[in-house]
Amino acid sequence: MGQEHSNNSIFKSILCKWLAKETRGFLGGLVGGLIGGLIAFAVVNHFGKSAGTISGSDAVSIANTYIVYTTFVIAAVAMLLTVAGLIFTQHFTVEKEAHIAHAFSCLLDIVRTDDEKAIMLIGKAMENPNVVQFVSDSLQVKILEEIQARKANADARAADAMNEAGAAESLSFNLLASTPAKNGA
Repeated sequence: MGQEHSNNSIFKSILCKWLAKETRGFLGGLVGGLIGGLIAFAVVNHFGKSAGTISGSDAVSIANTYIVYTTFVIAAVAMLLTVAGLIFTQHFTVEKEAHIAHAFSCLLDIVRTDDEKAIMLIGKAMENPNVVQFVSDSLQVKILEEIQARKANADARAADAMNEAGAAESLSFNLLASTPAKNGA
């Protein structure tokens, strides 16, 4: 059952990562842009008139236009890569948190069911001086609480015993006082 849950969780995690809305939108836009660019290139080449000879001023004009066009394309690609980087960073952050939560849950399950691994975990944790200090402080507080509770309980029992002894003595005195003195019959 645990292995099936783990495999199902991993599959679900991978499926969610690849089919996320932002990823689909980004990849769809990228593929659509490539297809649109290829179709536009083919249509322009098919229906465009061929330029026989180009004069010197036309060559400079074409070169300037090309430089401006490539600058816009490079800026657009940089923007797309920035947006894609932000989206992937967000996905990896969410995945990391989910992965850490899943790993911690699995660790707790293992500690509950496997005594040997639980002891090994505690042994490794006790190598950290801060953990040792925390455990020591916690135990001291618990021991003091237990001692105080037992002392209060003992004090209450002692008070009850004193009251009971007083009641028994009073009863004994009353019984002796109320019994008539017997004559030597």
